[in-house]
Amino acid sequence: MLKTKLTKVTEEVTEPKLPLKSELLAQQKELNDKNQELLDEMQKRTYSIQFEKVKVYSKLLKFLEKDAPWGHTTAAGLIMLYHNLREHKDHIRSKDWDGNVNLRSANVSTLWQMLTRMTGTGFFQAKDFVELMAIIGESASAAHNKVIEDNASLRENHMSLEKVLQQLDEGKFTDDTVEEVSETVKTEATEEVGV
Repeated sequence: MLKTKLTKVTEEVTEPKLPLKSELLAQQKELNDKNQELLDEMQKRTYSIQFEKVKVYSKLLKFLEKDAPWGHTTAAGLIMLYHNLREHKDHIRSKDWDGNVNLRSANVSTLWQMLTRMTGTGFFQAKDFVELMAIIGESASAAHNKVIEDNASLRENHMSLEKVLQQLDEGKFTDDTVEEVSETVKTEATEEVGV
Protein backbone atom coordinates (compact mmCIF):
# COMPACT_ATOMS: atom_id res chain seq x y z
CA MET A 1 0.00 0.00 0.00
CA LEU A 2 2.83 2.39 0.81
CA LYS A 3 4.44 1.59 -2.54
CA THR A 4 1.20 2.49 -4.38
CA LYS A 5 0.93 5.85 -2.59
CA LEU A 6 4.53 6.69 -3.43
CA THR A 7 3.95 5.87 -7.08
CA LYS A 8 0.87 8.11 -7.19
CA VAL A 9 2.70 10.98 -5.50
CA THR A 10 5.63 10.61 -7.90
CA GLU A 11 3.29 10.56 -10.90
CA GLU A 12 1.49 13.68 -9.67
CA VAL A 13 4.76 15.56 -9.17
CA THR A 14 6.27 14.65 -12.56
CA GLU A 15 3.19 15.38 -14.68
CA PRO A 16 3.23 19.00 -15.78
CA LYS A 17 0.09 20.99 -15.21
CA LEU A 18 -1.52 21.84 -18.53
CA PRO A 19 -2.54 25.44 -19.19
CA LEU A 20 -6.20 26.36 -19.50
CA LYS A 21 -7.54 26.67 -23.05
CA SER A 22 -9.05 30.06 -22.18
CA GLU A 23 -5.60 31.29 -21.11
CA LEU A 24 -4.04 30.05 -24.36
CA LEU A 25 -6.78 31.74 -26.40
CA ALA A 26 -6.22 34.99 -24.48
CA GLN A 27 -2.46 34.70 -25.09
CA GLN A 28 -3.12 34.06 -28.78
CA LYS A 29 -5.25 37.19 -29.06
CA GLU A 30 -2.71 39.27 -27.15
CA LEU A 31 0.18 38.02 -29.32
CA ASN A 32 -1.80 38.60 -32.54
CA ASP A 33 -2.59 42.16 -31.42
CA LYS A 34 1.05 42.79 -30.50
CA ASN A 35 2.13 41.35 -33.84
CA GLN A 36 -0.15 43.75 -35.71
CA GLU A 37 1.04 46.66 -33.57
CA LEU A 38 4.70 45.80 -34.29
CA LEU A 39 4.02 45.46 -38.02
CA ASP A 40 2.19 48.80 -38.17
CA GLU A 41 4.96 50.48 -36.20
CA MET A 42 7.67 48.98 -38.43
CA GLN A 43 5.92 50.15 -41.60
CA LYS A 44 5.85 53.74 -40.29
CA ARG A 45 9.34 53.77 -38.74
CA THR A 46 12.15 55.42 -40.66
CA TYR A 47 15.92 55.31 -40.29
CA SER A 48 18.23 58.20 -41.06
CA ILE A 49 21.02 57.81 -43.62
CA GLN A 50 23.66 60.56 -43.75
CA PHE A 51 24.31 61.69 -47.36
CA GLU A 52 25.96 65.04 -46.58
CA LYS A 53 25.94 66.22 -50.22
CA VAL A 54 23.39 66.32 -53.02
CA LYS A 55 26.12 64.91 -55.28
CA VAL A 56 26.32 61.69 -53.24
CA TYR A 57 22.53 61.32 -53.24
CA SER A 58 22.44 61.88 -57.02
CA LYS A 59 25.18 59.31 -57.66
CA LEU A 60 23.35 56.69 -55.62
CA LEU A 61 20.09 57.43 -57.42
CA LYS A 62 21.88 57.18 -60.79
CA PHE A 63 23.43 53.86 -59.78
CA LEU A 64 20.01 52.50 -58.78
CA GLU A 65 18.46 53.75 -62.04
CA LYS A 66 21.12 52.40 -64.39
CA ASP A 67 23.53 49.91 -62.84
CA ALA A 68 22.04 48.20 -59.78
CA PRO A 69 21.97 44.42 -60.22
CA TRP A 70 18.68 42.74 -59.42
CA GLY A 71 17.09 39.32 -59.61
CA HIS A 72 13.64 37.87 -59.13
CA THR A 73 13.97 38.19 -55.34
CA THR A 74 15.41 41.73 -55.31
CA ALA A 75 13.53 43.57 -58.09
CA ALA A 76 10.64 44.71 -55.88
CA GLY A 77 13.06 45.90 -53.18
CA LEU A 78 15.03 47.93 -55.71
CA ILE A 79 11.84 49.59 -56.94
CA MET A 80 10.70 50.42 -53.38
CA LEU A 81 14.14 51.81 -52.44
CA TYR A 82 14.30 53.94 -55.57
CA HIS A 83 10.83 55.40 -54.95
CA ASN A 84 11.59 56.02 -51.25
CA LEU A 85 14.76 57.92 -52.21
CA ARG A 86 12.94 59.86 -54.93
CA GLU A 87 10.37 61.03 -52.36
CA HIS A 88 13.15 63.17 -50.86
CA LYS A 89 14.33 64.76 -54.12
CA ASP A 90 12.66 68.16 -53.57
CA HIS A 91 13.67 68.35 -49.91
CA ILE A 92 17.30 67.51 -50.73
CA ARG A 93 17.49 70.42 -53.12
CA SER A 94 16.08 72.84 -50.54
CA LYS A 95 18.28 75.12 -48.44
CA ASP A 96 17.12 73.60 -45.14
CA TRP A 97 18.25 70.04 -45.98
CA ASP A 98 20.39 68.68 -43.15
CA GLY A 99 22.16 66.00 -45.20
CA ASN A 100 19.97 63.14 -43.97
CA VAL A 101 17.49 60.99 -45.85
CA ASN A 102 14.96 58.90 -43.94
CA LEU A 103 14.25 55.44 -45.31
CA ARG A 104 11.70 52.84 -44.25
CA SER A 105 13.04 49.60 -42.77
CA ALA A 106 12.67 47.40 -45.86
CA ASN A 107 14.46 50.05 -47.91
CA VAL A 108 17.33 50.25 -45.43
CA SER A 109 17.86 46.50 -45.82
CA THR A 110 17.70 46.79 -49.61
CA LEU A 111 20.13 49.71 -49.60
CA TRP A 112 22.60 47.79 -47.46
CA GLN A 113 22.25 44.76 -49.73
CA MET A 114 22.87 46.95 -52.81
CA LEU A 115 25.87 48.67 -51.23
CA THR A 116 27.54 45.43 -50.21
CA ARG A 117 27.00 43.89 -53.65
CA MET A 118 27.95 46.92 -55.74
CA THR A 119 30.43 46.25 -58.51
CA GLY A 120 31.78 48.37 -61.30
CA THR A 121 34.61 48.81 -63.74
CA GLY A 122 37.38 51.29 -63.97
CA PHE A 123 38.92 53.97 -61.82
CA PHE A 124 36.03 56.46 -61.87
CA GLN A 125 33.39 53.97 -60.79
CA ALA A 126 35.70 52.70 -58.04
CA LYS A 127 36.31 56.27 -56.88
CA ASP A 128 32.55 57.00 -56.83
CA PHE A 129 31.92 53.83 -54.83
CA VAL A 130 34.62 54.61 -52.26
CA GLU A 131 33.25 58.14 -51.84
CA LEU A 132 29.71 56.83 -51.46
CA MET A 133 30.73 54.26 -48.85
CA ALA A 134 32.90 56.78 -46.99
CA ILE A 135 29.93 59.11 -46.65
CA ILE A 136 26.89 56.87 -46.21
CA GLY A 137 28.48 53.54 -45.25
CA GLU A 138 28.60 54.10 -41.50
CA SER A 139 25.06 55.48 -41.17
CA ALA A 140 23.68 52.84 -43.56
CA SER A 141 25.37 50.09 -41.55
CA ALA A 142 24.08 51.51 -38.26
CA ALA A 143 20.55 51.82 -39.68
CA HIS A 144 20.71 48.25 -41.03
CA ASN A 145 21.80 46.94 -37.61
CA LYS A 146 18.96 48.88 -35.96
CA VAL A 147 16.46 47.34 -38.42
CA ILE A 148 17.76 43.87 -37.49
CA GLU A 149 17.44 44.71 -33.79
CA ASP A 150 13.91 46.07 -34.27
CA ASN A 151 12.90 42.99 -36.24
CA ALA A 152 14.06 40.77 -33.37
CA SER A 153 11.04 41.77 -31.27
CA LEU A 154 8.74 40.75 -34.12
CA ARG A 155 10.53 37.39 -34.47
CA GLU A 156 10.28 36.79 -30.70
CA ASN A 157 6.57 37.56 -30.82
CA HIS A 158 6.14 35.13 -33.75
CA MET A 159 7.95 32.39 -31.83
CA SER A 160 5.72 32.90 -28.78
CA LEU A 161 2.62 32.85 -30.97
CA GLU A 162 3.80 29.68 -32.69
CA LYS A 163 4.21 27.92 -29.32
CA VAL A 164 0.68 28.90 -28.25
CA LEU A 165 -0.80 27.77 -31.58
CA GLN A 166 1.08 24.47 -31.34
CA GLN A 167 -0.35 23.83 -27.87
CA LEU A 168 -3.84 24.59 -29.15
CA ASP A 169 -3.41 22.40 -32.24
CA GLU A 170 -2.01 19.48 -30.26
CA GLY A 171 -4.67 19.78 -27.55
CA LYS A 172 -2.10 20.30 -24.80
CA PHE A 173 -4.43 22.17 -22.47
CA THR A 174 -7.15 21.76 -19.91
CA ASP A 175 -10.38 22.72 -21.60
CA ASP A 176 -12.33 25.27 -19.61
CA THR A 177 -14.05 27.14 -22.42
CA VAL A 178 -17.78 27.69 -22.19
CA GLU A 179 -18.55 25.72 -25.36
CA GLU A 180 -16.57 22.68 -24.22
CA VAL A 181 -17.86 22.77 -20.65
CA SER A 182 -21.48 23.00 -21.82
CA GLU A 183 -20.90 20.18 -24.37
CA THR A 184 -19.52 17.98 -21.58
CA VAL A 185 -22.52 18.76 -19.36
CA LYS A 186 -24.93 17.93 -22.23
CA THR A 187 -23.12 14.64 -22.91
CA GLU A 188 -23.16 13.67 -19.24
CA ALA A 189 -26.85 14.61 -18.92
CA THR A 190 -27.69 12.57 -22.04
CA GLU A 191 -25.81 9.56 -20.67
CA GLU A 192 -27.64 9.82 -17.33
CA VAL A 193 -31.02 9.96 -19.00
CA GLY A 194 -30.05 7.02 -21.20
CA VAL A 195 -30.54 8.68 -24.55
